[in-house]
Amino acid sequence: MTFDESLAGDFRVEDHPDPLDIEVLEAQIRLEASGAMGLGDEVDLAIFVRDAGTVLAGISGWTWGDGCELQNLWVEPRLRGRGLATRLIAAAEAEAAARGCSQPVHFTYDFQARALYERNGYELVGRVEGFPAGTDVLWYRKHLQPAGQAL
Repeated sequence: MTFDESLAGDFRVEDHPDPLDIEVLEAQIRLEASGAMGLGDEVDLAIFVRDAGTVLAGISGWTWGDGCELQNLWVEPRLRGRGLATRLIAAAEAEAAARGCSQPVHFTYDFQARALYERNGYELVGRVEGFPAGTDVLWYRKHLQPAGQAL
């Protein structure tokens, strides 16, 4: 398949892309990665705390093979400081281990949840300084014992 140069005029920057279009990209990347690695498909992982259907807190990410990426962790500001984030992390780790994962990773910013992850046994494995200006981006990892494996 060759690239049709006439399509170059169809390039558009979209500040508010259709989520379904983004899903096309993500689905194709997952499909190719699954085929290349032979680890099966990515499986979403999400845990929510709700009140009358309203999300008050939650954690989400995915598992794939023996890896887990925790992408989003949020607690309603009025509920912070009560250990809810720690319990959400522990629940996500337990589910990841039950799925055979040996290490969750999480990407965050220096100004956000650095202390939270470090208190919960995560080690800093990567940092990009000044991204964006005024903070650093951080990449954390924690080793887990997958369910069914001896220590």
